[in-house]
Amino acid sequence: MIIVLLIIATFVFAGAMIFARAGRARILTTLISGLVIAGGLGALILNDNYHWGMHQVTQTQIQDLTPLQSKRAALRVQQLGTGSKRVIAYRVKSATNASRTVAATTTTTKLTTGTPAQVQIRTTTWQFKNHWARVLFSLGNTKTKVVARQYLFTIPKTWQVVTVRS
Repeated sequence: MIIVLLIIATFVFAGAMIFARAGRARILTTLISGLVIAGGLGALILNDNYHWGMHQVTQTQIQDLTPLQSKRAALRVQQLGTGSKRVIAYRVKSATNASRTVAATTTTTKLTTGTPAQVQIRTTTWQFKNHWARVLFSLGNTKTKVVARQYLFTIPKTWQVVTVRS
């Protein structure tokens, strides 16, 4: 919406500067359209750099775990390259296939021991504060940007974590 407003204000500004007669109407039209252009560009820059009109929302999802193959291989950890990044494979009780954590810069993973075998996935995303901000800044993009994702694995002491070498 703000892009459309910027385009219209640019045409009005150019049209007033080129075709309008000198006088108060021309000055007022160019002043108002120039302010709309400057304000729109400023708002776009603030939204892009500082997430103006947005706030962070954290959602927590808890899923029960089941062993991958047997009690001996409850979780599978595989290092990526030579750095500290890793992929953890696990199985949720309701799923038939194994799931994997994504090794991204926004992802943190923690392993703890406890009685309920579960994974707690905490996802923080940017969302628009209100409908007006969504109309102005969404630009047709309905996806929310992930700020951080944290996996907290709680596994019983009888389960083992298997490290796979590649």
